[in-house]
Amino acid sequence: MKIILPGGSGQIGMLLARTFHEAGHDVITLSRNPIQLPWRTMAWDAKTIGDWGSEIEATDVIINLAGRSVSCRYTPENRRLI
Repeated sequence: MKIILPGGSGQIGMLLARTFHEAGHDVITLSRNPIQLPWRTMAWDAKTIGDWGSEIEATDVIINLAGRSVSCRYTPENRRLI
């Protein structure tokens, strides 16, 4: 399967990407700061369609991990953002 993980450069995304990659799936993580990994990573800003847009059409699974990090204090405002 082809799996795209927007916001997949965080702790949960890296664990999922590694697991899917090791299982033989085609994995793409979308990140504001892409780095070299065993699977594909693509730059994105969550606002504009870039090269990653053409990857969406033939994707089997998208797991959206973008948004407020859960690695923060659980104040009322952060809970609302999460």
